Amino acid sequence: MNRTHLFRAAIFTLAASAAFAQEGFDFKTLDKLGAHAKESTNITLDGDTLKAAGNLLGDAKDPASSAAKNVKSVYVRTFKFAEAGQYDAADLAPLRSYLDKQNFKKIVDSKSATESTEVRLQTRPNDRIGGLAIVSTKAMEVTVVFIAGDMSMNDLSSLSGSMGLPDIHIGHMDKKPQAK
Repeated sequence: MNRTHLFRAAIFTLAASAAFAQEGFDFKTLDKLGAHAKESTNITLDGDTLKAAGNLLGDAKDPASSAAKNVKSVYVRTFKFAEAGQYDAADLAPLRSYLDKQNFKKIVDSKSATESTEVRLQTRPNDRIGGLAIVSTKAMEVTVVFIAGDMSMNDLSSLSGSMGLPDIHIGHMDKKPQAK
């Protein structure tokens, strides 16, 4: 299953389930994964930085700008390696342990001999999403996406492709309102 289909499946499943909170995990612990990486991406948006990023998205009528106001934090870490075996999968254990302790439900778990992807969330009342975690590993790449806040499915969809997040398209959410 390619990454785009996995993201679509994860977001579709979010519509039936929902969410999680970030407080308590130090994302700097993931940075040791990049010790031998040939490329890395490190996006950290929280507090005032996230508010500033939301302001850059456009006016208050823009769905992405409005959704960004409900997000507490966004973390994206991607590490690409020249050869297989240059990272220790055990370095992801603290994140997985944190997610387990916070009762994050694994809603997607896809594994093959050389790659795995899992999507986790924690439900909140009234079909709200507290956040989303995606952990994807390949022989020569590791990607972690973590979004926390108090959001609806539409909020999460509106953020697709902005603030360093993957471009996620799902059924009816793909349709943009037509200008009149």
